[in-house]
Amino acid sequence: MPSIHFGGSRALAPAPIVGQVVRAVQAQGMAVHVGCAQGADSQVVAAAAASSLVVFASFGASGAGSWSGSAVGAVSAAAARGASVRWLAGGPLAIPLVGRLMRRSQAALSGCAASVFFLAGPSSRGSLAVAGFAVQAGQPVFAFCASQPCAPRGCLGSWAPASFVGFSCWQWQPAAVQQRLF
Repeated sequence: MPSIHFGGSRALAPAPIVGQVVRAVQAQGMAVHVGCAQGADSQVVAAAAASSLVVFASFGASGAGSWSGSAVGAVSAAAARGASVRWLAGGPLAIPLVGRLMRRSQAALSGCAASVFFLAGPSSRGSLAVAGFAVQAGQPVFAFCASQPCAPRGCLGSWAPASFVGFSCWQWQPAAVQQRLF
């Protein structure tokens, strides 16, 4: 089953578009890969059907290794609903938190057909760093944001208006590379 990676701002206020896009992806028979943070991640977790949801947690099943931005309750609830949870997806607790979070995000997007980000504003730095990994992996990258986001860190190109599963958004167009449409 093809998978779509979802991520975004921890500061994202409740946004109906998150659930609409997640349900449209699952209705097309695709799995959802997502991280374990508050904001966008927890909204994706809440909206997704457990049968095709894979959550990549930077903490253990007991919550060990979590921090104030972790959505421990949402991830535990998803596990109880039958979702697949990859505990300590960023590596063991001996790895510093920032490293575990980035490694968790890289694990979540690995092998996915595309990455989709829900941004609270144009400069959601952490999410855009992860978008840079997706661009480097050759994945189409889409962003839902009221205004054009900043460029993913270390990536040359620009954002262009696009559509993802029928919803208007932005798509990253790498410099000198023709991007396939999703």
